[in-house]
Amino acid sequence: MNEITIIPLGTISPYPKDDMNCPGYMIQYGNEKILLDCGNGITSMLNFPGDLEKLHIFLTHYHKDHFSDIGALQYASYVYHNLGLLNEKIKIYLPKKDFCYNRKSIVSNNEAYSEYYDIDNNAHHKINNLTVSFEDNQSHTIETYMVKIENKDFKIIYISDVGTTNFDKMVSFCENANLIICESSFLKKHNSQSKTHLTAYDASLLAKFSRADKLLLTHFWPEEDKQLYLEEAKQNFENTALAEEGKKLVLTKRHVRQDDI
Repeated sequence: MNEITIIPLGTISPYPKDDMNCPGYMIQYGNEKILLDCGNGITSMLNFPGDLEKLHIFLTHYHKDHFSDIGALQYASYVYHNLGLLNEKIKIYLPKKDFCYNRKSIVSNNEAYSEYYDIDNNAHHKINNLTVSFEDNQSHTIETYMVKIENKDFKIIYISDVGTTNFDKMVSFCENANLIICESSFLKKHNSQSKTHLTAYDASLLAKFSRADKLLLTHFWPEEDKQLYLEEAKQNFENTALAEEGKKLVLTKRHVRQDDI
C-alpha cells in the first residue's frame, strides 16, 4: 500500500456550526479505517454501514467536543450487526484513566457491537503495518494524548488539545513527520492567556522546529475567519493548509496532495 488518505470530518470547537463539526479525522489505509476523535456532528459525514467495517476509533481525551458522537457510532454498530450487515466489531481505543465517568459510560454501553483497548504513554497498537503510539504532553486541563501513526514510509501526527508548557517534548514527538494535524484554537490577536491550547503561530513553530513536511491546522474557533489562522501560521511555516470538512489529503510516500472529495 503506497498511500494514506486523510479526510477531515470536523474542524471546529467547542460546538458545531453551519456545515462544520467538532473534531474528527478519518484516515484510510487499504481496507483499514482509523478515526481520530469523534466530536459532535462527525457521523453526518460517514457512510453506513461501509465505514463501520474495519473501523478503529481513537479518543484522545474525555472532553465532550472530542467524543460526543461515539454513542451514535456504537449504536450504529449494534443495529447493523443485528441486521447481519456488520460482522466485525468496531474497535474503540480510549484513555485508560476515567474522567467524570465518561470512560465507564462508553465501555458499559450494552447497545454496541464494539471492543475496547487502552491508551496510555506505553501503549502501541498495530493496524496492518502501521504502529499507533501516544504521548500525554501534560499541557491540557485533563489527560490528553497526542497520536503518532507510522510505518517505514509514513509518519502522521495528530494533536488535539495541548498547550505550550512542554513544547520541547512536543517537538520531539513530532520530529520529521510527513504531516502534523495540529490544533490552533487561538490567534495571537486574541491575546489569550491560555496555557492549554495553541495559537496558529505556536502550531507553525512546532512544524518548523520538528522539521515536518506539512502542517494542517484544525480546532478553530467557530466564529473566526479561518484565513487568519493560515496567514498567522505562514509567518513561520509556508507549507501550511487549513483543514476543511470533506477536503481530503492523500499522502504518498513523503508527498502530500490535497483534493476535494
